[in-house]
Amino acid sequence: WAAPSTFSEGGLGRLTAQQLEEALAANTYGMSFQPGEDSYLLSGSTRPADLSLQLQVLTAYLTDPAWRPDPFERVRGVYAQALPQIDATPGGVFGRDASALLHSGDARWRFPTQADITGADLPTLRRTVEADLGSGPLEVIVVGDVDVDDVVAKVAATLGALPARIGSTDRTGDGVRFPAPTATPVDLKHGGRLDQALGFVAWPTVDSFSDPREMRYVRLLTDVLRLRLTDELRENQGVTYSPQVSDDPSSVFRGYGYVQAAIEAPPERLPGFFTDVDRIAAEIAANGVTADELERARRPRIEALNRMRETNEFWMSELQDAQTDPSRLPALRSAVADLERATPADLQRMAQKYFVASKAYRLQVTPRVAAQ
Repeated sequence: WAAPSTFSEGGLGRLTAQQLEEALAANTYGMSFQPGEDSYLLSGSTRPADLSLQLQVLTAYLTDPAWRPDPFERVRGVYAQALPQIDATPGGVFGRDASALLHSGDARWRFPTQADITGADLPTLRRTVEADLGSGPLEVIVVGDVDVDDVVAKVAATLGALPARIGSTDRTGDGVRFPAPTATPVDLKHGGRLDQALGFVAWPTVDSFSDPREMRYVRLLTDVLRLRLTDELRENQGVTYSPQVSDDPSSVFRGYGYVQAAIEAPPERLPGFFTDVDRIAAEIAANGVTADELERARRPRIEALNRMRETNEFWMSELQDAQTDPSRLPALRSAVADLERATPADLQRMAQKYFVASKAYRLQVTPRVAAQ
């Protein structure tokens, strides 16, 4: 939790972050550090004329981060101040606790407690991060208006000039489990308004890489669930709040993924929400989806995908692992065709496979003090 800001704001061994910014004020560069589930990401946005400089900055941070204490203490203070605010809303409590719960309590996804924040120390954080940064394999991705040969030469002169690294390039893993089903929702408490609550249902599904076509069918099924649940709540029941429905297939852990439906509403609305979700999911599994529903789900997906393909951010994300995973590029190229190929029968088959009420994980966040 403390690594991103501590690393990037700590600057370099010979230059603070502010000194570096002042020295390079005439240039366009960036420096972001983000731990992921299986890797660390150093990135920056620049212009073609400053690409060489951008690569130099990333190489310098990789090899000579300063880990100054001031950014670490600022992050510690921000997290400590945020804990009471997080506790004051159902969405805050859900965001704090849900990730660990949805990974069966795995501590890697746990939000830091006050004890964690107080007990954290910079030397331990530095040793943990540098143990991987110093020896793990590097993957370099450059996207944008660039010449390939020019990029190869500039990478060779910076990141490519570092000593050879030894390590597995297989980033997929096992050992992460979806939680056991809950017939009765797990009940978390928040300290905010008495008329605010949150309900959440999730079904275990599929990762994003074992079967990309099935993952895309599940994504379309998720969109149909959103359409039906929205119609039920807003049109049939006349409520003003909308459900949040999405899917989250892991790109790292085999067999891990889920479809989720959630809503923030007054506490007395939650039992009806859970009933509606179970009923609609069962109806889709039993009776399928209509051709119109499939098209209402498919068209926006394809249009959004085509728009995203025009952005650097899309390619930066989608090209990860392309050098080491032979299935990565074929799966990327088949995205639109897979969506076009989907039929109502395919979505019903996915619903029958995954929308199983006895496997669903249910959770609610309700006021700590009940309304009188």
